Amino acid sequence: MKSFNKIIDTCINILSAIAAFALGFLLLGICYSTFSRFFFNKPLTNLVEYSSYSLIYITFFGSPKILRNRGHISLDILTNALSKKSNLRLGMFVNVLGAVLSAIITYFGGKVAIDNFVNNIRVMDSMGTPQYLLTMVIPIGMFFMMIQFFRNSVEDYRNLKS
Repeated sequence: MKSFNKIIDTCINILSAIAAFALGFLLLGICYSTFSRFFFNKPLTNLVEYSSYSLIYITFFGSPKILRNRGHISLDILTNALSKKSNLRLGMFVNVLGAVLSAIITYFGGKVAIDNFVNNIRVMDSMGTPQYLLTMVIPIGMFFMMIQFFRNSVEDYRNLKS
């Protein structure tokens, strides 16, 4: 089980690094576009498309690490009112529900990404971007979210029993 967790953690770290790279590229692209528009009157024409595409990668590739660190939003008003055992039970329920929903999104997102790839569907933008490059991040990110939700629920269960 330790080697499985190590592999999953490595994959989540790689996805997080890709999201960080996309965020850095977005930052530099916006700075360069502003600079080139101001000084040379030649902004990057495709920056809006790159920006929207990078936001998809940032969202779906960064979320598993945030979930692993338990950095997602929680209702403090509710969790502070509950006992520790009730909080752990609620956490287990939320994590199991999140794993099920992530599995559903992984399945249907995968079907859509494969369909986009097989049928060579392209986005109607100035670059003619293959749509599977945008839709494939959804099942990949949600697959690792599903695994992390499951791992969190197991951790909560162990804490409940101790």
